[in-house]
Formats: sequence, structure tokens, C-alpha cells
Amino acid sequence: MRGIKRSQLVNMNQHYRRFSMDFFLDCQQRLGIGQIELWCGAAHFWLDHTGYDDVSALRAKLRAHGVRVVSVTAPSIAYQYQYAAQEPAHLEYSFRYFSNAIHLAAELGADRVVVNSGWGYQGEDESAMWNRCRDHLGRLCQVAQPCGVTLVMESLRDDESNLVCNLERARRMHREVGHPSLKMMVDNIATGAAGETLGDWFRAFGAELIHMHFLDGDPWLHNVWGDGNTALAQQIQTMNDHHYTGYLVQEVADEHYFSDPYAADRRNLRVLERFVEDD
Repeated sequence: MRGIKRSQLVNMNQHYRRFSMDFFLDCQQRLGIGQIELWCGAAHFWLDHTGYDDVSALRAKLRAHGVRVVSVTAPSIAYQYQYAAQEPAHLEYSFRYFSNAIHLAAELGADRVVVNSGWGYQGEDESAMWNRCRDHLGRLCQVAQPCGVTLVMESLRDDESNLVCNLERARRMHREVGHPSLKMMVDNIATGAAGETLGDWFRAFGAELIHMHFLDGDPWLHNVWGDGNTALAQQIQTMNDHHYTGYLVQEVADEHYFSDPYAADRRNLRVLERFVEDD
């Protein structure tokens, strides 16, 4: 069985939110991780609908640590910005916010931004919230295309979204947006919670599936590898079978890792390294 290329492994700063950005980058340098997905949460890197932090200062820190940003995540769902907001002003603020994430990615040399469907109000007409989300994603694709940035859409668990929360709905949204700047990604916590397999998603999307949040689920929690019940070797074999060469982002996100994120990253890498091959 072929393994994971070292250049495919990408760490994320979300579980370092109680520590500084400098501490996170120091840890990645010690771990030998050269790629990150930038989670734009305060106080690591401020992003809102009016603008964002000093990119030149961030670039200097990244260079000093030998780390590059390959993708950007703009926090949503539980935050004030989301993709299917009902109120026109809220939707417009959200559009500006996600547009800023796209411009930030371009400035950092990252070629992708993670997106999702957001959610509509409970009891709202489903077609209204679906169409609002679809049109919002379509507008964002028009921002992304001239920037050379691709939007990669993940599904969410059904307790997080009443829109794209399974493969069937993901296929429908991808088809209806119908823009070359929208590709697909697997968050294997959401897909596992929906009872779907990695193979199901590869068969559905083929070469359109270019990115992953890749963790050891149970299947609900964002565990480091070794703390859940996901069959890692089987997942890698499935990726090999479908010739997947995209990133595998370690989106460690559960609170029990927040007090010592470096130890969590170290344990995670120790498991993954059994399957890592040098480029």
C-alpha cells in the first residue's frame, strides 16, 4: 500500500486558540510540518467584513518558521457570518466577510478557501433557504475565479446544518452552483456521522474532490488519530484506489485538546507517520 506524502499533511491552528500564533508556528516548526490551513480566529489572525490583519507581518512569521499557508478557513456557522443568512444586511455582511477570506488566501499564495452551506431558520421554507445559499456561493465563486482561488465545499453534520448535511445534498448544491471555482472536499467527521464512506464521495465526485479534513472520528468528534475508531489504513487504501493527491488537513477541533494542543499534534503525527512517505 502506498502511503501519504509528507507534503499532503496539513495542520491547523484552531485547537491552539488559547495560545498565540507565534506559539502555534513554533510548534509546527518543531514538528517539521511545512503546510497549514489558516483558521482566521481571533487573536491568531483577525478577519471580518471590513478587512483583515496585516498580511506582511503574517508572511514574515511564516517565512521565519518555514511554514506556508495552503488553504484558508473563515469561521462560520456558530459565528456572526454564514452562507444562508436570511436578513439581507446579514447576508451582505457575510458576503463581504467570505470575499475577504478569498482575497486573503490570494495574498498568502493559498489556492483554496474552505466553504460550507450554512443553515436556514428552522421552519423556514426549504427552497428559499436553499436558493439563498446557492446564490451566495455562486457570487463568491465570481470573486474567487479572478483571484485564482478555488472554493472547496464540505458537508456538515445534521446538527450543524439543515442544508448540505449529506452526500445527496452536496451533489445537488455542487450541480446547481455549477461554477468551475467550486470544488468538493470531504470532512470525514461529517461524512462518517451521515453513515457515508470515503469511497462514496470519490465515486460521486471523482476529480472534483480535491481537499479533506481528515481525522479519527467516532464518528462525531474531531479526534486526533488514535483516539477514535476510524480505520486509517483502509482510508488510505481508498485514497490510493482513487488516486487522491490532495491535502489532508488535521482539523483538530474538540475542546479536550485545547489545553495542550502541541501534545495532541505530536500524538497525531506519531500515528500518521507510520503511513508517511517522503516526497
